[in-house]
Amino acid sequence: MSIIHDQAMHYIYQQVLERLLRHMSQAQRASLQLLIQRLLVAAGGPDYIGNFRLLVVQGSDRRSARLLAVLRAAQLSIALRAPVTFKLRVLVACLPATSSALLEQHERSFSALFMQDDPRVQLEVISAGTLVPFHRRPVLALEPWPQARDALLQFGHLVDARPEVLLGCRMHLELADAIRLALAGQPCIDALVTAMPWCQRRRFLAWARKLLRLGVETGPGPSHAGMGSLLAGLGQLHGVAGLLAHSAIEPEAQALMRVLALDDLLPQLLSEGELDLVMGWRFEPGQDCSALAAFLDPLALAQLHELQARCQAPLLPRAPLRLVSYQGEDRAQAAQQVRLGKAYGIGPVQLECLLYRPFVDRGQGLERFLRSRHADMLVALPYLHRALQGEPCPDAVKDWLVNTSGLALAQLRTLYAGRLDEGPRRLLASLARRDVELRLLPPPDEALG
Repeated sequence: MSIIHDQAMHYIYQQVLERLLRHMSQAQRASLQLLIQRLLVAAGGPDYIGNFRLLVVQGSDRRSARLLAVLRAAQLSIALRAPVTFKLRVLVACLPATSSALLEQHERSFSALFMQDDPRVQLEVISAGTLVPFHRRPVLALEPWPQARDALLQFGHLVDARPEVLLGCRMHLELADAIRLALAGQPCIDALVTAMPWCQRRRFLAWARKLLRLGVETGPGPSHAGMGSLLAGLGQLHGVAGLLAHSAIEPEAQALMRVLALDDLLPQLLSEGELDLVMGWRFEPGQDCSALAAFLDPLALAQLHELQARCQAPLLPRAPLRLVSYQGEDRAQAAQQVRLGKAYGIGPVQLECLLYRPFVDRGQGLERFLRSRHADMLVALPYLHRALQGEPCPDAVKDWLVNTSGLALAQLRTLYAGRLDEGPRRLLASLARRDVELRLLPPPDEALG
């Protein structure tokens, strides 16, 4: 029975490869052969290709989809010529959370490439700050990661709560942390394959090294020389960037991982063609995002922008949230589940509080926050200041502060007093200067106090 099964699977994989090749242009097929040769050389020769393991981080853009298709074609091509082929680990990432619609889109791609039942392929997805086997159903809804939640809240209150900042550099830290978890598993990853062009990789590396210099008190060491160690350091920063108590980055021992450079092949491999039809992706004409933003949920950013606009509007009586949502998605449900808040376990009230940043600078924006969103608490304003200063006050006032902000009272008092060491302050300020494209942001708008 095992022989019959192996023959059947071999026939199916051959059909998948033939279908991929039929939908490739002549230039793409020629570049595919060069890619195969490069993979064999990177593995150390055909005799070692069976032990060679590749990691690809799968975004929601067409470049990621096409790269996965050509890597699958290379994997199956080698398998038809040799007894073994390389292993492929696919890490699906869309931060802050992967929507069910996007998971279904990925599932169609994996099914079209016949990857889900192939023991040479490992499919995973980032969910609640951890890696779980890929599945499109709600089983992925895990408990949010408390440390990431606190770090995000404190980061927004301390430095900058603009959407581009909350979903900017921090997204790269969270992605690096997921890759760190993948690299920590066994067996080890030999190489990372990416569709990111060299100019954007260079920008990412320069930003990462600068950030690690700020995060490591003793300065950059040899542990950050390799890509694996660099990503490990960024992954550690994801947990501490935003925490009020400064934590130094401890160098981790990481196995050597290379970045497989395909810059000269990518223009042909990822050019316009019919590969999108094979993958089942439904891209609108001209719709795409850059390689650095391929892992960001655009709906989460749009919702945050709408919520921020409401916070910056003139003082009006409180109205229920009505945020943008995907077509066919219940708007009332989307109003209660802001995509960013749902991913981190932050309620709408706490998210509004974050965007107002009412506790910093000794509570200068607290009165405006109360008038706009909690007018019934204006009478308790003196008690709120007393609680934030550490003076005696009713327990109900303390509970309101904790429930509204999502932070502990000790953390709120530190925000209120502005007590932060120079090292963490420089690190947070550096994070707040870049958006998801790692471009410099203008100075923050002081409209929210």
